[in-house]
Amino acid sequence: MAKSTIARTASAEIEISRSRFVATAHRIGSLDELGGLVRAARRAHPDARHVCSAGVAGPLGEASRSNDDGEPAGTAGAPILSAIAGRELTDAAVLVVRWFGGVKLGTGGLVRAYGGIAAEALDAAGRLARVPASELIGTVAIADAPRIEHALRSAGHEPALHYREHDAVLRCVIQDAELPAAEALLAQLGVAARAQGGLLLEVTP
Repeated sequence: MAKSTIARTASAEIEISRSRFVATAHRIGSLDELGGLVRAARRAHPDARHVCSAGVAGPLGEASRSNDDGEPAGTAGAPILSAIAGRELTDAAVLVVRWFGGVKLGTGGLVRAYGGIAAEALDAAGRLARVPASELIGTVAIADAPRIEHALRSAGHEPALHYREHDAVLRCVIQDAELPAAEALLAQLGVAARAQGGLLLEVTP
């Protein structure tokens, strides 16, 4: 089953022993986007000492990457990555910008700081589950289209209609668990629809 992802970009901030940590969680399509996010963070915060990062990508979270950016090995990127993986998320990255306050936090202190603030940003970003889905496709008469669209929306679906000269093409992505009921509803409405599977739909858990 595909892993969940975050719902939105979100940030969190903490100060520990005069060091300031700002974490931002981002949606990503691949790990290739991490470099651009880090460069953008450096441009936005040229006075920061470190921009540490980690990301997980792929339907099953099979690809991951982390970077300590000058912090002691394993004290920044790894705990950020653990925060993502521990929530079983994918297609998500977290950047943590640190302004050094002059007091060394030690290995344990750094791990707690980076992992903790990354977790806060991820929690603030919310969560979307990814469930198997199919697209129902059918052709309807133009005169019937508004009635059919209303019936589908009343049932909690979000159909799309593409009007042509003599008819309209109806498309509607449905969770596979709800597919039999949706097909039955369309049959009652007089619509012969075919299902194309293999999709993923993002829903609030």
